[in-house]
Amino acid sequence: MKILIVGAGIAGLSTARALALKGLECEVIERRQEPPTEGAGIFLLGNASRALGDLGLLGETSSLAYPIATQRILSSSGAVLNHVRTDDVWKNCGPCLALSRQSLVDVLQKSLDPGAVRYGLEVTSIASRADRRIVRFSDGREEKYDLVIGAAGVNSLLRNMAFGADEAREVGISCWRLVVPNNGEIVGWTAMLGKGRTLLGIPISKSETYIYADCGTDEFSDGSLATLKRLFSDFRGPLGAVVAALYPETRIHRAKLQEVPAKRWIKDGLILIGDAGHASSPSMAQGAGMAIEDAVVLAEMLSRPGQIEEALQRFHDARIERIAWVQKKSQDRDKLRNSSSTLRNAVLRLFGNALYRKTYEPLTRALLPSE
Repeated sequence: MKILIVGAGIAGLSTARALALKGLECEVIERRQEPPTEGAGIFLLGNASRALGDLGLLGETSSLAYPIATQRILSSSGAVLNHVRTDDVWKNCGPCLALSRQSLVDVLQKSLDPGAVRYGLEVTSIASRADRRIVRFSDGREEKYDLVIGAAGVNSLLRNMAFGADEAREVGISCWRLVVPNNGEIVGWTAMLGKGRTLLGIPISKSETYIYADCGTDEFSDGSLATLKRLFSDFRGPLGAVVAALYPETRIHRAKLQEVPAKRWIKDGLILIGDAGHASSPSMAQGAGMAIEDAVVLAEMLSRPGQIEEALQRFHDARIERIAWVQKKSQDRDKLRNSSSTLRNAVLRLFGNALYRKTYEPLTRALLPSE
């Protein structure tokens, strides 16, 4: 079986690792000249950690990560709205961890053979011929593959080539992501909610804290540091002061959040995984988790007896309900946190822990139907 993976982010690298563990060789290409590192920090809930364990990489990842034992939601004034102990839901699944995105990419990259990824190379066209995919590359080469796996993120050019009109759509939220020195005041996942605005802090090491902030795209303006400070000027401790103290030279990643509808992204020996096939807003913190799970399940299905198309259908059947759940709950959480402060705060105070359990317990269940 000749396999091509397009994209060397978390989805692509995880899939290459998963295939290697099953004895399946593949090529990986990435259009950028070096590993992508956008996003600054990353939060892995228990299902993502479990999937990393399936890849044999949980120990190494844990050694670079900060364990997250609690998740708190505060009002913009600092009043506690909800407090969850992560072990209450995830203890039988996997640990909750936070680390830099670069660290996770490095772990995945080092798990592959040297030179496994070719950087600075992209697909310029793709076509079907008999039961093979004919792929032309930006260096002029043309190759035939039994399977092409699209893992190049929400703005996947391969998706547009193979499936037509771009189905990525903006969700009306824009965000800032950055890393700041850890001042010792944020010891767990801590979110603060204002009117249509969210501020999140997660320690990713003893010395660094990941900061995420978002607002409606209509307020985002130029996404400048000045805009960030202005929009969150009324947020108090523990996170408001962090934003107020940011220096002009702070490295900030900015993005307009998009989603891609979860559906059957399979066509003639081509499949889309990760954000290319089901990007969601980060409200469920499941972007990396779903990508790594995709890798584990796809490799398992391809390793079983049968034709490639049968394996891809089994993958779809095993994943679609879970992915659709994440997208639906991401939308629900966005609606709740952007609803009126009075309603939102009351719901979180009265039902926050029950909602957390109801939302995440389905993700603690086994990945594969046979398990």
